[in-house]
Amino acid sequence: MIVMPNLLLIAGNGRNAGKTTLACRIIRFLAQENEVTGVKISSHFHNFNEPDLVYRNDHFIVTEEKQMISKDSSLMLQAGAKKVYFVMAQKEHLEEAWKYIHPLIRKQPVVCESGGLHEFVEPGLFLFVKRTGDEIVKKHLTSYSPVMVNNDGSEFDFDINKIEIHCGQFRLKQ
Repeated sequence: MIVMPNLLLIAGNGRNAGKTTLACRIIRFLAQENEVTGVKISSHFHNFNEPDLVYRNDHFIVTEEKQMISKDSSLMLQAGAKKVYFVMAQKEHLEEAWKYIHPLIRKQPVVCESGGLHEFVEPGLFLFVKRTGDEIVKKHLTSYSPVMVNNDGSEFDFDINKIEIHCGQFRLKQ
C-alpha cells in the first residue's frame, strides 16, 4: 500500500455522480493558497494530442492536460490546478501506471478522481460521491471508510471549507 497523505481521492457511485464537479470546486478552493495538481484516471482510452503525451506503453497512457476544452481533466486545469495528468489504464494496470506517475506528483497537494486507486493507495482524505437518494452501488468502496458526499444535482452536502492541508497532509478541520 502506497501511503500518500498529500492525496485527496474522489471516487463515486457511478457516472454523473458529480465527481468532476466536486474535484473542480475543491481545486478552485485549494488553489487560492496552494499549488495543486489534478489527476484524472480512466479505464477508457481516449484520443489525445501527441504533444501532451508524457508516457505510453502497452498497458497505460499518461498525458499532461494543456487544453482548455470540456474534458474532465481540462476542467481541473481551468479550476486552477497547476498541472493536470490524465491517466488511461485498465484496472489490472492501474498500479503500474500509478507507480509511474507517483514521482511526478508526490510532493504537492493532489486532487485525484479515480474509481480504483483506493485498492493500493492510502490517501490523506477519501471522498465518495453519490446522488442524493441513490442506493450505493459500489458498496466495496465503503470498506475504505470514505467521507460520504451526497449530490442533489446542484449542491453537495459537504463543506469544502473544512478541507485543509496541514504539514503536507489532507485532513478535515475539526
